[in-house]
Amino acid sequence: MLFFKYFSKLPFFILYGISDFAFFIIYRVVGYRKKVVFENLCHSFPEKSEGEITQIAKGFYQHIADLFIEFLKGYSISKEEIQKRVQIVNLEVVKNYTDQQQSVIIVTGHIGNWEWLLHPINLTGIPMDIVYQKLSSPLFDRLTLFIRSRFTITPLIEKDDTLRKTIERKDITRALVMGSDQSPTNWKTAYWTNFLNQDSGFFTGTERIARKFDYPVIFSEMRRIRRGYYEIEFTEIAKPDYKDLPAGEITEKFVRILEQSIHKHPADYLWSHRRWKHKRNEEDKIQTNFRELRS
Repeated sequence: MLFFKYFSKLPFFILYGISDFAFFIIYRVVGYRKKVVFENLCHSFPEKSEGEITQIAKGFYQHIADLFIEFLKGYSISKEEIQKRVQIVNLEVVKNYTDQQQSVIIVTGHIGNWEWLLHPINLTGIPMDIVYQKLSSPLFDRLTLFIRSRFTITPLIEKDDTLRKTIERKDITRALVMGSDQSPTNWKTAYWTNFLNQDSGFFTGTERIARKFDYPVIFSEMRRIRRGYYEIEFTEIAKPDYKDLPAGEITEKFVRILEQSIHKHPADYLWSHRRWKHKRNEEDKIQTNFRELRS
């Protein structure tokens, strides 16, 4: 951990120089998950030419090199620096609820710098519960927990404990932050829809919790303005009460707004993820009616 601490103190111009070298290695030399990246891009954008796909892929590899550098910089970045580099466009979308003692769900995807999404929201003073997926590497799991919780006193919530912790903390006004574009762990309860031109299963935890606790759902779009600088814009996609809203509608709205964001900034999405490795079968098709959400 000491290495990451001192590495993070390097100035940005040196870190981005390291990122440029890392881009050359992972794209030109190693070809990190290149087959997965190009397959995902080709299937997602069948209308684009080979040259356009290649340009998006190069932009993606530069983006993940920068993302890793910026993630590590989070070990020691100051409050003033993060506030300078990440601007929140319309915080009032969230505060309109939390100021009235109404908790909300902030839902996001793996686009832009999702690691820097948490810090500026924490610094607004809005209490946050951050749901995370435990990493297989104990070292990087500890590192990630430390960096993500630097500006908050709230412990991060492991994904499998989300419902239990939400019940425990239901009387505390806060924003529950969830990334909802991961592949579901239980495909039998996935919500299936067309996403980026492909049949895709989605994690339904966000919709389940929103309905159970009558929490409004707010999408956070993280946009890269230029290298090392971002802005966050909130869009409300669902508000309680949900008894007349068709089952699956919250998830569908999230998918559609995330898809729009990806089309605007295609290089900034996580294309190296094996998002479409699972294919829906006939049994899965029966499970998409969300009957259990009403229980």
